[in-house]
Amino acid sequence: MSQKWREQLHRWWAGGAEQALTSCFIVVMLTVFPCFCGWSGYSDITRSKYCFLLAATLLYLLALALCRLRRGGCSLRRIGGLWRRLSAAQRLLAGYGLLLILSALASPYPQLVWWGGGRYEGLLTMLVYLAIFMAVSTWGRFRPGYLYLLLIPVGLNIILSLLQLQGGNPLGLYPSYYDYFDGNVLYSGQFLGTIGNTGLLSAFFCLAVPAMLCYAVRERADRRAAALLAGAVVAALIMFRSGVAAGLVALLLTALIIIALLLSGRRLRWLYLLLLLLLLAVGLCWLSAYDGEPEGLFGEAAAIVQGEADGSFGSGRLAIWQETVELIGERPLLGGGPDTLGERLDFYFTRESDGRDSGYRTKVDTAHNDYLNIAANIGLPALALYVLALLSSLYGWVKHCRSTAVLVCGAAVLCYSIQIFFSFSLCITAPLFWIFWGLLESALKQQKNAR
Repeated sequence: MSQKWREQLHRWWAGGAEQALTSCFIVVMLTVFPCFCGWSGYSDITRSKYCFLLAATLLYLLALALCRLRRGGCSLRRIGGLWRRLSAAQRLLAGYGLLLILSALASPYPQLVWWGGGRYEGLLTMLVYLAIFMAVSTWGRFRPGYLYLLLIPVGLNIILSLLQLQGGNPLGLYPSYYDYFDGNVLYSGQFLGTIGNTGLLSAFFCLAVPAMLCYAVRERADRRAAALLAGAVVAALIMFRSGVAAGLVALLLTALIIIALLLSGRRLRWLYLLLLLLLLAVGLCWLSAYDGEPEGLFGEAAAIVQGEADGSFGSGRLAIWQETVELIGERPLLGGGPDTLGERLDFYFTRESDGRDSGYRTKVDTAHNDYLNIAANIGLPALALYVLALLSSLYGWVKHCRSTAVLVCGAAVLCYSIQIFFSFSLCITAPLFWIFWGLLESALKQQKNAR
């Protein structure tokens, strides 16, 4: 083993066994987990990823528990001291976890709440997410090496996506004789890379691209950061080619906010804000006079501005949101239970076939808006705690964005949080979001301790 690696390992263990274990867990989840797609291709990719997540997290938490027991156990005094050291976001999410358990206990679908109604987003999975966040925010430390390791799955997905967009089927992930362009025609959905469908690949890139871009811009003197910049740009182009509007909107809004944070001087920031308001006014005027194709992102946006919105907009999202809001009113306090919306939502979506074959009629089992999903499944109080925790972390991000660790992790958390307004949480990408959120909280604590 080289001297450089020995020094790196020594630094990890010097921070304590818990920090070393957390670093190993993060490395596995940022490199192996996104690349792993099981042995059955896209047909069973969700279950394969879920089994990987449970195995990796269980081993990590058991190892942490052994370390804590070796240090003297978890007495009431220690637990009280730990609670006093928790940040606002950690305390809010602890309350969120309590409401999650109460929602499961009060659910009229007790047979579904533990594993979930088909997407593996039941009580067990949600508690795993919270455990990851609590552990990473307590013992995790942001390291630039994480981003360079993240280039491995990003690069692999870029290469696979380029080949698949050319009609190829590398690794045999598609069913025999199928390719990307048969999506929603010969089979339901569209799939790219090792993540799953295009929406989930977009969610993965919404975490990776802002993080890599921010680090490359902040550390531009480091020549190695050029690799991060190149990977982020090509990944953004893949997102544009796949046409996932939620990811593109999230990237655009995140970029606009980050530019405002990076500008130095109050005058520059005011000029930038005025320029954005001017561009927004011009855009609204253009959309109000738009008479082009009624389909697509611009056509639907123009119809909304002109007061002609239709429930079919956004692949039927507006109609789904309306149905979900009505269900929230039926059980506003504790919802229907984790991942049970599919049992309550009587809504079907018919995919267009472009004349090549009959479209698929699919039952909708999620709100396609994670915030509405939380409100419907767990209740409005749980949604309030979750949003307050998120806003608490993002406020710290804006306040301490001069720190590279804070800037990088906060950009990933913000971009993912925007895109999931039009999407849903799934065990394929959600664990990475909770890891970045935990690293953001850890970096904010370090800033507070440094002061």
